[in-house]
Amino acid sequence: MRKIGFKALAAILMIGRRSKKHVDWTLAIAIFSTIVTVGLIALYVWQGRPDLR
Repeated sequence: MRKIGFKALAAILMIGRRSKKHVDWTLAIAIFSTIVTVGLIALYVWQGRPDLR
């Protein structure tokens, strides 16, 4: 999971270097919403596992 996170962070940083004049808000919102969705799914799965309580 950490390797995927570092790859995503590197991709975001490379996109930022490519377009310094303006921020692509559509891409930024899509990335942010994806991160939030994955986090919520992870919390749901983690909460449902009885051996982690």
